[in-house]
Amino acid sequence: MRPTALLVGVGGLVLVGAIVFGWGQSELASGPSDRQVSETPPVAPEPTPSAPKSERVGRPVAPTIAAPPVDITQLERVAPREPLSPLGAPEDPATRPPRETLLHRPVAIDAGTIEAEGHRVALKGIEIVAADETCGEGGRSWPCGVHARTAFRNYLRGRAIACTVPGTPGGETIVSRCKLGPADPAEWLVTQGWAHAAPGSGYEDEERAASEAGRGIHGAAPGSN
Repeated sequence: MRPTALLVGVGGLVLVGAIVFGWGQSELASGPSDRQVSETPPVAPEPTPSAPKSERVGRPVAPTIAAPPVDITQLERVAPREPLSPLGAPEDPATRPPRETLLHRPVAIDAGTIEAEGHRVALKGIEIVAADETCGEGGRSWPCGVHARTAFRNYLRGRAIACTVPGTPGGETIVSRCKLGPADPAEWLVTQGWAHAAPGSGYEDEERAASEAGRGIHGAAPGSN
């Protein structure tokens, strides 16, 4: 073999070895690939053990105290003490002075007298036409008292009426001014001609107008014309 050819072959081997050696050094310097790093599972840090909690035992605020035994045969009922002032005393309806009270479901006994909740009340300021009274002259009389009572019942229609009455109902008839809402039922009876105005009542003008118009007891029997 010629010396020149031998030198060329040896040089080629040296060149190839240098290339292989340089590639290996670059791989070691760059470290593992991104794929190898991503495929490595992360390692979770171990939890730090916490210190044990101290248990506190609370003491009772109020100790349990057993009630002493009681002999019920020795108990005695005493009267209640008197109220500290008259304002604290319960009101006795029997001794209560009369005051305005709303009476429910009144029933007209005649044109001017009602019964409600045990009270019997006659309207003040009028002369009541009794239920059995008749009006007219001669043979043309008619039961004006019954008509007056019917008109008064239709006017009330069972509505509550406010009258001044005592706290406890009694058997006597109470004369009182009453109100049906804002209206004065006594004035209504005189205006419609179903009652006479009492002297000094203030209803004289209403009775005069009813008489001139021939309303109620001041006119003929209803339906006679």
